[in-house]
Amino acid sequence: MKKVIIATGILAASVSGLSAATLDTVKQRGTLVCGVSAGFAGFSTPDSQGNYKGLDVDYCRALAAGVLGDATKVRYVALTAQNRFTALQSGEIDVLYRNSTQTYLRGTTLGLRQGPVNFYDGQGFVVRADAGVKDIKGLNGATVCVAQGTTHEVTLGDYGRANGIEWKPLVFDRTDTMYQTFFGGRCDAMTQDASALAGAVTTAAAVPVRASATACFTYMAEDRPPDAVGPGAAGDSGRSPMS
Repeated sequence: MKKVIIATGILAASVSGLSAATLDTVKQRGTLVCGVSAGFAGFSTPDSQGNYKGLDVDYCRALAAGVLGDATKVRYVALTAQNRFTALQSGEIDVLYRNSTQTYLRGTTLGLRQGPVNFYDGQGFVVRADAGVKDIKGLNGATVCVAQGTTHEVTLGDYGRANGIEWKPLVFDRTDTMYQTFFGGRCDAMTQDASALAGAVTTAAAVPVRASATACFTYMAEDRPPDAVGPGAAGDSGRSPMS
């Protein structure tokens, strides 16, 4: 019973995050358009037949069930870190479930309706186990792969300045390209949400058959509080992301 009550409460909060106009549009259309990622294992990943699976996808299905009475009435739109908020503000999607960190700045400058927190995460780093790096300060002078338009990019600079670490960021607009570059050996380290790093390493082709991911790669985390992650919907103000 407790699980049912908790799930119902989260669903109700998610629905309340949508504006009345958005709810009307979804009901008239008969389909919920949900913005998701296209390659985060455990959160939103299409299978060989194009069917999305993961935590964020389950929330999209639950929201569709609550609003339309049918969990299958969802159209998924794969978004990058750069275009996710633009897609939300332009009306291309109804709601964003793309493991997006909730910040005060995003809530105010983008005019977002931030839904309930559904996950707590923290920024981490991953390096090859044979690199001999024991902690983050050991990355001084290293080339670090990071996704553009993310809080990771900002925090990388802030953390480096605060701790006297000079690294060379290699910025990517697509996470799949970032993964390919890191596992191809062009970056000394890669930084992202710790959960996303775990998913990337676990599913990476760079991990030999019968070898564990932890035997090939080492995880390191920043010494800072975890980030709140949750859905977002466009506000009533109609402001653009640049306003």
